[in-house]
Amino acid sequence: MRHLFKYAFLVITLIISNVASAQGKGDKAKKLDESRKKYFNEKLSLTEEEQKQFWPVFDEYKEKERKLLKTFKAKYKKNDIVFMDDKKAELYLQESIKLKEDQLALYKEYVEKFKKALPIKKVVMLAVVEKEFKHEILKRAKQNGGGKDTPEDDSPGED
Repeated sequence: MRHLFKYAFLVITLIISNVASAQGKGDKAKKLDESRKKYFNEKLSLTEEEQKQFWPVFDEYKEKERKLLKTFKAKYKKNDIVFMDDKKAELYLQESIKLKEDQLALYKEYVEKFKKALPIKKVVMLAVVEKEFKHEILKRAKQNGGGKDTPEDDSPGED
């Protein structure tokens, strides 16, 4: 009976720690999203009206982009490439090309939507501002202990 209580206590402790960890990751993602919005709003000089129109579209775009990456990463783990035979390597290569094509098609689709929310010059600046934002986040992460708090992005061909 005593072992049962120890086991139950261990299981409950693990569940609580997993929930707390997931909430911590959610908090970090939320902070990153808030930082992104603040950075973009400032760098693009978005008006309140532009923000209202732009952010729902941009958030939808980023979610679809994340799903594309997540689907690819679910098939291939970081070290898979090292242990692949030639047949699997060819499949990986083809699927990474497909990922890039899908990302480009998604980008083209959303550029048209962005143009409805923002002036064309601000749409053009989006890619530049996003790249600057990623650079800024990586720089901050290095200053704060080696990047442990930043989301990992090891996707093929990403900046």
